[in-house]
Amino acid sequence: MRKTSTSLLAIALLMALPQCSPEPTAVTKKPLRIGMDLWAGFYPLVLAKDLGYLADGNVEVEIVTPENTDRMLAEFAARDYDAVCISFADVIPVTRVIADLRIVLVADESAGADQILARQPITSAADLRPATAGPAAGRRKRIGTNLGGFGEIFVRRLLSKYGVSAGEVEFVSVDGSRVPELLSRGDLDIGHTWEPYASEARLRGMRAVFTSRETPGLIRDGLIFRGDTVRNRPDEVQALVRAWFRAVDWWRNNPDEGQQRIEKLLKLLPGEARTVGITLYDAAKSRALMVAPQGAPPLAAELQQFIDFFVARGLLLQCPDPLALIHSGTLP
Repeated sequence: MRKTSTSLLAIALLMALPQCSPEPTAVTKKPLRIGMDLWAGFYPLVLAKDLGYLADGNVEVEIVTPENTDRMLAEFAARDYDAVCISFADVIPVTRVIADLRIVLVADESAGADQILARQPITSAADLRPATAGPAAGRRKRIGTNLGGFGEIFVRRLLSKYGVSAGEVEFVSVDGSRVPELLSRGDLDIGHTWEPYASEARLRGMRAVFTSRETPGLIRDGLIFRGDTVRNRPDEVQALVRAWFRAVDWWRNNPDEGQQRIEKLLKLLPGEARTVGITLYDAAKSRALMVAPQGAPPLAAELQQFIDFFVARGLLLQCPDPLALIHSGTLP
């Protein structure tokens, strides 16, 4: 989400960090430091700060946009951030290093903004399998995505659509921000990225061959805190969550002004803060996914499918409890 995903390299970086960190013994009044990918689903946080909603709740937030999800997650593991805005599929591998995580809100669903782009059209399995003739005969198609996260799951859905096995292609682990350049240079045949990078790739002549519109419910994103921050600073976390959803409501009523404010604050090009292909969630929708009158909430089942995927890939030795990851106590 960005939004992004945890590559195998990122997991190696995370595993190299100390596995245990002492719990803070006192509540600090430093700003809550939050890492965020460039993804419109997370921009209500930017608006909440700019509109003064965070100040209204007496909470100070420092927003950091590294534009590299792998690095952001490694820094999160090193306690450089109190929270990150990421895809829920990416929450699961991070539990190998930070077992004590809490999802405090569901921000959005990708409904077309995540895209798989290609240098040539893809209309059949033959377009994904190795060529049978010509100079490229026998060479597997190179597909770029962040491996070990939601990007890999998303690409595998494309392969499944055409009945192509993972062994018939060559996976290349790359950050989504680099996909337009690598496709343009010919270093990739196919690549997964998201807005605004997907628009950049199309401007370079690439074709969108698969989007998250075809995978409803697969790619949802949210705000994930370290558990100790939630326990030690509950009032601030709750104020932040309330300010976030207040900003969502304001943006819906002021779409053009909201987009312009965000683009100015983040130094984005005109149009790069659009929510096209992204469904922003309000507090009611977030609550519907995180809270159930009886039994497990819907989000728990979604997290479980990601857990099963990473276990099958050998990336998880211990399975996190999806219910323990969901913290609905700060929702309005």
